[in-house]
Amino acid sequence: MEAIKQWTQSISAKPGYEAWKQATWTSQPLGPGTHGWIVLLQSNGQPVGYMVIHAADPNNPTKYRLTEYGSGNTPLFSMQTLYQSLVQLELMNTSYHAERLYTSPLQAVWKITSGEDLYFIDAKTGEVLPQLTVSEKQEFDKPLEEQIASLLKPEHTITGSVQLPEFDPYERLPWVKGTPAQYGSISALLSDLDQQKKLTYTAQLFDDKVTIPLAVTGYHQWSNNEVFLLLEQKGQRAIPYGTTFQLGKLYP
Repeated sequence: MEAIKQWTQSISAKPGYEAWKQATWTSQPLGPGTHGWIVLLQSNGQPVGYMVIHAADPNNPTKYRLTEYGSGNTPLFSMQTLYQSLVQLELMNTSYHAERLYTSPLQAVWKITSGEDLYFIDAKTGEVLPQLTVSEKQEFDKPLEEQIASLLKPEHTITGSVQLPEFDPYERLPWVKGTPAQYGSISALLSDLDQQKKLTYTAQLFDDKVTIPLAVTGYHQWSNNEVFLLLEQKGQRAIPYGTTFQLGKLYP
């Protein structure tokens, strides 16, 4: 697919993504009716990252947009991560059905059905989510379009970037009792990151049942002026700033 080739070429020029230059890829569909796919990249037989792409126009199957991407050996919707979760749930020797569901970058899950039992597993970390209510389960029936509204097309390229050191968001806990940062514009945020300011991104998901604090490790700015924040979560995740802004807060 030419779109994946173009995105791979642009992203592989950035630190942490060098292995993408020789990578091969496979893809699998995401959930029913989402017009989305998970693209898993491998180099020398090892996972090196992923992309999530969606149809730019459901009526035109040749046009795509890049929703998120990331590097590392534990990509989104990794079969190895799923296997470890199924072992934990003692489901490996049972009959089960696994389905990939993608509501938004921070609400991507495996839906596991085993008999009358239903489990939701975080597609990045493998964490088994708490029991969800009926309404929370229905959130996965369709993606929240405004939360995955990246307009990144194959012809766009990365024009600016900053890579910051990783850190443990649990070392200091400003996101527990502190005051979130207030940015009047995206340029103010990028200025802080340009100056190596340490920020923690925190989102509360599933009616506040799950809190995730993630280290901000930089950004990629694309030629359409779209900014993807780089977040550390068992490898780097590049998520559109517009999505992170809707779903969580930044703490200095």
